[in-house]
Amino acid sequence: MSALGRNWTWIAAALAVAVVVHVASVFAVPRLIMMRTMTAIARNAGGVNRMTHGKRPTSASRGVVRPSPDLLYSSCIFDLKAAGGALHVHAAGMPRTYWSVSLFDEDTNNFYVVNDRQAKTGSVDFIIVPPHQDKPPLGTAVRSPSERGLVLFRTLIDDETHVADIDRARRGAACEPFSATGP
Repeated sequence: MSALGRNWTWIAAALAVAVVVHVASVFAVPRLIMMRTMTAIARNAGGVNRMTHGKRPTSASRGVVRPSPDLLYSSCIFDLKAAGGALHVHAAGMPRTYWSVSLFDEDTNNFYVVNDRQAKTGSVDFIIVPPHQDKPPLGTAVRSPSERGLVLFRTLIDDETHVADIDRARRGAACEPFSATGP
């Protein structure tokens, strides 16, 4: 009898374990990484549904994976249940340099992006709604695939002499529970 024939149960068990570990990794690791990141950011912001404006990254910074020292980061962990069902994200008077706002679900998937070229007025204003909301509120609604996630603003420092002005402008970005009668 060949070695393969004698050890088929061990080979089958090893393959089954490998498949289970692989599938668990593919589904669990992104969620665990995002959960850890969102917990740390929310702790720094004093909770969820609040924008926090980070300091300029250095070589030791790791709040965001591989941060660029040429970018200023602002972030908001959102929890649509805690926000009463919808979250209002807005910024006006963004600096005259590259900037973007990206939305990530709780599995690290990027599901929405807008940047300075698309938002020609230097402002953004939209409402994040949960995955199964039937009737979105008035205004620009962005449907999130999950109840929780991350809003990330990135602003380019294109001129070192304008860092203070760029920082001041990006600090106008906000996320807050949406109310049809106002924030």
